[in-house]
Amino acid sequence: MSPMITLCTTLILLTQSVIANVAGGGTGTGSDVSLKESATTIELDNGVVSISIDKTRGSVTKFVYQGVNLYAGGHGGGEYYWSWNAPAFGGPHGTASVVVAPHANHGDYAEVKIHSPWSGKFREAAMDVDVYYSLKRGAQGYYAAAILSHPENYPETRVNEWRSNTYISPIFDWLSVDDMRSRIMPSPADGASSQKVAGAPKEVSLLTTGVYAGKFECKYSYSADLGDLDVWGWTSSSKHLGIWMTVPSHEYYNGGPMKRELTGHLGQALLNMLNGTHYGMGNSLVMEAGKPFKKTFGPFLIYANRYEGAAADPVSKVADVLWKDAKAQAHAEQAAWPYAWFKNADYIPEAGRGSLTGILKVMDAGNPQATAAGVWIGLAPEDNGTDFQMQAKTYQFWAKTDANGHFTLPHVIAGQYNLWAFGGRNIGTLKHANIEIAAGKRLDLGKIEWSPSRIAPTVWDIGIPDRDSKEFRNGAFNYSLWATSYVNPEFADGLTYTIGKSNWRKDWNYAHINTAPWTIAFNLKAAPEKGSPASLYIGLASSETTISVKLNGTDIGSYRTPCPSHPVIRLGSHGAFSETRLDIPSQLLKKGANKLVISQTKGTSQYDYLRLEAHAELTAP
Repeated sequence: MSPMITLCTTLILLTQSVIANVAGGGTGTGSDVSLKESATTIELDNGVVSISIDKTRGSVTKFVYQGVNLYAGGHGGGEYYWSWNAPAFGGPHGTASVVVAPHANHGDYAEVKIHSPWSGKFREAAMDVDVYYSLKRGAQGYYAAAILSHPENYPETRVNEWRSNTYISPIFDWLSVDDMRSRIMPSPADGASSQKVAGAPKEVSLLTTGVYAGKFECKYSYSADLGDLDVWGWTSSSKHLGIWMTVPSHEYYNGGPMKRELTGHLGQALLNMLNGTHYGMGNSLVMEAGKPFKKTFGPFLIYANRYEGAAADPVSKVADVLWKDAKAQAHAEQAAWPYAWFKNADYIPEAGRGSLTGILKVMDAGNPQATAAGVWIGLAPEDNGTDFQMQAKTYQFWAKTDANGHFTLPHVIAGQYNLWAFGGRNIGTLKHANIEIAAGKRLDLGKIEWSPSRIAPTVWDIGIPDRDSKEFRNGAFNYSLWATSYVNPEFADGLTYTIGKSNWRKDWNYAHINTAPWTIAFNLKAAPEKGSPASLYIGLASSETTISVKLNGTDIGSYRTPCPSHPVIRLGSHGAFSETRLDIPSQLLKKGANKLVISQTKGTSQYDYLRLEAHAELTAP
């Protein structure tokens, strides 16, 4: 089978089960957990896996599974570590202690903490960091967690990128991000012999050797909306092993369910971007002077598995089996969340959580495609008036409605929240304030009615209101398309789109990249009645510039997003969403030919959805 072919869901699975999917992996039985400490390391071992922890840096320098060190030979020697960019690049540096000794619980469990206090230097992040590693009996992986703490007497500090990263062994050569992006990767040698690309972002290279010779490679090709992911990771075609980053809960990530982030990339990297500002979503984690702050990230499982089929089986089959098992493992972790075994005052157990349920009803007679199915419903606390997608300090809880609009948000930390909803081909965002979640209680909101804004019937629309530009030309793209549409734009002189003739999947580009105007031409059967309402709705999947609109030569308004983002540079079809309505004096709409012209200052915009509303009818172009 060609390595270029991505996995197909119709591959026949092996009859053998890889493992039983219980939280932690394995069966929960087996040898006692042991702990050995030296001057520089602590080693945890349960007979299935063992890890070596650097007592000062808080990194894991070895992860041995079934006799194989999954980190051996990785970049810098291979390790799992934590890092941040605030105000400069840094990482933990502190003192290790044993929180739970396995001899105290008959060998069932061990937990180690590395406490990294602020150095007191203003050029370093003013926060304390506690890193935790946990190992359970029989588990096929280890758990990692971290708590950021900012006492009120610390000065303000801003954390931009806060993550864990793993440089794994080069035996891993197949990366799986989701069902559509699962493939053999260029080798380390291919990466080393690649070439820089003039005019491209520094992360882009041109491969000159291997199965992808002549193709572009970029780490942002493997970015994803974190709300849609439960797990991602790597497969070894030679050893038939897998290593995976699981997501037991999305509550600790910033930016909401459409927050797009890195996952893994060439160089055998396995990332977990816990707080980031990529794609213009999710603010920096701002910890203000005079205000105490803590946030717990994890625990999450770094999981290993093995393929038990024939040694000669193709790597695509091996990767498919291990990928499916990793997804099942992530679901087992989510079913066990919050973990009862992680006893920490800053980690809220189930007793401190409640749940929310209800039924969403969408009321928009003017949009026959509007639905309450597949809508994102979420709870995010008030945070200085910010939209949920720009929040970082808070915990957020999200789920999608079912086909009938029903939703349930389990395991919500007790407190007061705003309720948010978006999607389902509906424009805008629903927001309800002052939702109180009580510990141990289920709050049933009953029927929630959402009437997306509308002032008149739809005359025409372009796109799908889903906060994304992927449905447009070049929207589902790679760097080759990016080079065509950005470095050498197809629409360097602008774009003309004719309602009733053009097809937005082919004729409307995923990004408005330069200052050349875009024109929408349409014909009306008759002018609307003078004084009747008319409006242009514009949803922006991203923007970093000011948009101005003219109708038949007359300015009708301009708009600049409050949350600028430039995802195009990182191969993204969306960033931070924003929207506007521009009122149209009805006398500007005329019988026959009309032209609406969108221009912008220097920068890029990605349109999510445009809709003209008025009491008027189209005629053929």
